Amino acid sequence: MSDLEQIVTQIRQATDYQVNKRILREKILTDLHVPYAGGLFKVTPELIAFLSTWDSDELFLEDTYQNPIKIQRTELLELCRQHYQMVMNTWHVQHEELKRIRKL
Repeated sequence: MSDLEQIVTQIRQATDYQVNKRILREKILTDLHVPYAGGLFKVTPELIAFLSTWDSDELFLEDTYQNPIKIQRTELLELCRQHYQMVMNTWHVQHEELKRIRKL
């Protein structure tokens, strides 16, 4: 393989990696949604922090579709923590696989 062909191959692999990385991130962001009490909530560190610091156990929270949903704070907090960690673990595994394929 000539030097030019090698450079072209490396550029394609790097470009494919960046595209696949972006696609994977978009998929993961979609996977972060969790249904609860008739609403759909996007689990973010900010939501987890909010639920962790709020002082009453029952409150109304706006869901993804801008509907006020009555929630049990501790119940939703536990669900969000578990779901967030599961999705982040999946993202990490899939990202490591992308990096491994790129190095082949």
